[in-house]
Amino acid sequence: MDENIRSALLTLTVHAKKVIAGSYEDVQQIFSLTKPTAHAPEVADLAETFGMMVVKVEAREFALEQTIRQLKDEKTKVEFLVKLRSQLSIIFISTVLLTTFYIFVLGFLELKSIANHPDISQIREYASRFVELMTLGIVILFIRLMRLPLREFGITLKGGLRSAAESVGISILVIGLLAAFKGYMVQSGSELFREREIFNPAYFGISYLTYLLVAPMQEFIARGAMQGSLSLLLPGKHSGLLAVLVTSFLFGALHMSHSVALSLSALLTSFLWGWMYDRHKTLVGVSISHFLVGNAAGLMGYWTFF
Repeated sequence: MDENIRSALLTLTVHAKKVIAGSYEDVQQIFSLTKPTAHAPEVADLAETFGMMVVKVEAREFALEQTIRQLKDEKTKVEFLVKLRSQLSIIFISTVLLTTFYIFVLGFLELKSIANHPDISQIREYASRFVELMTLGIVILFIRLMRLPLREFGITLKGGLRSAAESVGISILVIGLLAAFKGYMVQSGSELFREREIFNPAYFGISYLTYLLVAPMQEFIARGAMQGSLSLLLPGKHSGLLAVLVTSFLFGALHMSHSVALSLSALLTSFLWGWMYDRHKTLVGVSISHFLVGNAAGLMGYWTFF
């Protein structure tokens, strides 16, 4: 056998073994055998065919590695989402159960043997704050144990200035509508309100100051924990709207033990604050609006209806 052919076959054999081992680094040496002026036409043709085969095998292996890497990344994402949904489900269910417990507590306080107690208003206030603090503590404990970021539940200043400015404007509009309604009722001679002035400072008490803490706490439970978890759990592009609806009806039902009027008021304001939270994903704006509207309504005498 011609020494030139023997050398070419040896080169092809050596590199064929390297390809089998998964090494494509020296493929250029195979193409060096394709020069017809340096090697017999049969050798050049065989080298070119073998070289092209190696290139295609390398390309397919590279594509396969990329596909496997993508599948692993997708698997990691799916596992993370499954874990996240499980964690959010626990937080949402815990919040709903604690809210239901709150409703039972308030309903229990409406029993005749308790409702006639001279200090029933203070008892309701203390019971409400106790259950709210307990709910707050349990929800935050779950969030920390699951190592979830608090910003996913509205504890963030990102977008806070814009949401605060919007909430002040909307709150002024709502307060203005409430004041206009009261003014109209007073001017028409209605006895719906006890006093004729729009704002009555006699209604002011310590609860109006503590509302500075109560409003953000209630918003974290309702908007951050409940609505925030539900919007991430529900599928589809309308998940935010559905989360607002579900949370608002729960928030309204929470006040049903006080009165139907308070329950409807809570439902309507929850729609408003839920929409605001869904827009900005921060508790800054909704907490400000909750504080302003709630206190202004109290000073105008609306709380006497409840």
